[in-house]
Amino acid sequence: MGNWFYRFKFKYQRYAINNLAAYASICFALGYMMISTSFGGAFYFNRLAFTPAEVLHGQVWRIFTAILFPPSLGSLFSAVIGILIYYSFASSVESMMGEFEYNIYFFGSIFIGEIGTLIYYLITGVNAPFLPLYTHFAVFMALAIMYADATVLLFFILPVKIKYIALVEVLMYVWSFIFGNSFSYAYGLLYTRISIVAAFIPVIIFYCLTSSRNGGTGNIFKDIKRSMDQRKRRREWQNQWK
Repeated sequence: MGNWFYRFKFKYQRYAINNLAAYASICFALGYMMISTSFGGAFYFNRLAFTPAEVLHGQVWRIFTAILFPPSLGSLFSAVIGILIYYSFASSVESMMGEFEYNIYFFGSIFIGEIGTLIYYLITGVNAPFLPLYTHFAVFMALAIMYADATVLLFFILPVKIKYIALVEVLMYVWSFIFGNSFSYAYGLLYTRISIVAAFIPVIIFYCLTSSRNGGTGNIFKDIKRSMDQRKRRREWQNQWK
């Protein structure tokens, strides 16, 4: 990462939040209980959500209270499952990264998303809220980078490698980037595209740092090609002995 980061870490690591994954999950649970009611939902979007116009007019607490938005707004069951899955992924990432690094990654993902929403507001004048759904994506992608060949039970039944789930999710984001999603209808396609780009920035930075440290090129496309070439050569070598 460079000596500058280690100097930064040595100076500020005492301010890192221990067990951030657990505290974030508690915030999501509180946020779900709030937003699932009509009064609480209105209160969140009117007073707590990150909306650029209000933040620029001094309501800076919204930068931090935006985190209350949960991974799922469906039924209570789906919300509980979503938060538990998030915690299991996030705690694994936190233990592997280290608490200080995970603090930087988690809050950095949120701030990059908020900056993207602010840029969208400055370009279009549309006061769209930042919803940290894409931050959850960034955390999962960090897990997929570190544990690509690990297996999870999809729907608690089907064993699937994490890298394949990550690939499907990336393809879904690419589709949304090209054609839009439900947020595009409310705030415009540019809003969706800026949000997705902002979500990928911390993932790409993390991948480059991790790949370089583990002997990769730091370029995801070159690493994919090299991995495909290695598998091809392995199959050819195995076929020689059949």
